[in-house]
Amino acid sequence: MLGLKSKFRVGLDIGTHAIKIAAVEKIGPRYRLAKWKCYDLYPEGTKYDPEGPKKSVAVPALMKILQELELQPKKITRLASSIGGSNVAAMEIASIMQTEAEMHSSIRLEARKHIPLDGTDTVVDYQILGDDPNDSDKVRVLVIATTKKQFESHQDFMREIDLKPGIMDVEPLATLNSYIVNSQLPENGVVVFLNMGARKTNLTVFGRRDMFFTRDLNLAGYDFTKELMNIYDLEYHAAEIVKKEQGMEPSLEKKKSSDGDSLSLAEKTSFEKLGDEINRSLRYYVKETGQSVFDHFVLIGGGATLPGLDTYLSNKFNLPIELYNPFNQLDSRVPIHETNPSQFATAVGLAIRGDL
Repeated sequence: MLGLKSKFRVGLDIGTHAIKIAAVEKIGPRYRLAKWKCYDLYPEGTKYDPEGPKKSVAVPALMKILQELELQPKKITRLASSIGGSNVAAMEIASIMQTEAEMHSSIRLEARKHIPLDGTDTVVDYQILGDDPNDSDKVRVLVIATTKKQFESHQDFMREIDLKPGIMDVEPLATLNSYIVNSQLPENGVVVFLNMGARKTNLTVFGRRDMFFTRDLNLAGYDFTKELMNIYDLEYHAAEIVKKEQGMEPSLEKKKSSDGDSLSLAEKTSFEKLGDEINRSLRYYVKETGQSVFDHFVLIGGGATLPGLDTYLSNKFNLPIELYNPFNQLDSRVPIHETNPSQFATAVGLAIRGDL
């Protein structure tokens, strides 16, 4: 077991389908992966809840993971966790240079335009990225905001497991933090990060000199699973296995309609719907920024390895596809046998963030 205090920097990513933890050590200028684990919150026989796991499910699961990793909650002193949901916003804005008090006040007003109001105050943080290349009187400001209710709920969850909340970050920034620690962004143009979870897909656009942009797309892994359930008359867990092993065009017989004919989809497939949502977001980015040079896609998350997804995106957008492995950014003292390491991008980014 560990000593009085943990030397590890721990990243905790609580998703709607699984909990991911990564613990790293700082060795000189490099980070070394010390511990990692992914825990499925919905094992076979358990019904998936698209609204996210109840506290009665998530708390025991997290306690079990920490015990298996021999991480004692009270002794973790460097912890970073992600906060997400519809009540969280991340955006870049242009602002005139102001005093700290004036900046905080104006940014708080701006942030309230982008998150649903729930009757509580807004919790806001920001970072000045540098001068605005389009206006010498302004600076680029990265703004993160959530509601006080969401913020305190996340803190209460941490404390229920005797975890000191530590740093709280949003998923897109944690993922970027993981990527840019050792990967090079292109000199010109931007990279499109596509983080496919169970309930939503987060699209983030980022480059060396161009505006940070992020948007949640309401189409993700669970929608793909439901499509398979409908077309091939499968139960949830059977459809999950088919999706992971064969993709969206498995060698299975389609469900029969009442007249004996195989059902055929009259509407667009989930791939096509996702492609349309991505296209709309990128067109909006071009309109807002004038930047239309998209260098490549980076696939991240539990759905990143969905068979056929990379080929579909490459063909639709005529861009290279990178399946991101965050473990490649780290040295390691433990064997890595994870079949989908890309789902640890947020946890690794948070662990590195825990170094601050």
